[in-house]
Amino acid sequence: MKILLLASYKGLDNLGPNYKKIYDYVIELGNTPVDNEMVSLSYDDFVKKMDTDPDASANNYKLKMKQIQAADVCIFEVSNHSLGVGFMIERSIQLNKPTIVLYYKQNKPYFISGVEDDKLILKSYNDKNLKKIVKDTLELAKERRDKRFNFFLSPKLLEYLERASSREGVTKSKLIRDMIVRHMRDNVDGA
Repeated sequence: MKILLLASYKGLDNLGPNYKKIYDYVIELGNTPVDNEMVSLSYDDFVKKMDTDPDASANNYKLKMKQIQAADVCIFEVSNHSLGVGFMIERSIQLNKPTIVLYYKQNKPYFISGVEDDKLILKSYNDKNLKKIVKDTLELAKERRDKRFNFFLSPKLLEYLERASSREGVTKSKLIRDMIVRHMRDNVDGA
């Protein structure tokens, strides 16, 4: 699987060894990281890059959005809080990607903990269980990946779907999935 690994650039100074272990375990388990910034770009280097190149922020944003879209699974280490990482977690969930959020010991991300989404996997880790947590969450994410399903719609239904998805700010696929989930919840027996 293609895995996007992201964490706060500021966190590299004190959590860098954990970032590296996560990165290495992902590879060891036979997956391909989308990039290596999680383990290679320090906060100072990031800030310098953003300050010296007027197009750097826009390019970084576009790159991250493409990487999230290209990934099969996104893993975020959130022990060091970051508004940017939080935004990317939300984007990953909006794109219906299995989204793994890891945090070290008691650094629980309380706001993200309130998100109710089947694709979100939130786990605490420590020095002793990190490898097992990465393995287990990747297995869980693999099970939660979407299965492709094609069907035809009349032009009238497609037009409605496009308007409704635009109005709600979600993809057409997400809108349909949400409708199916609501239908399942309304019909307890699943029929």
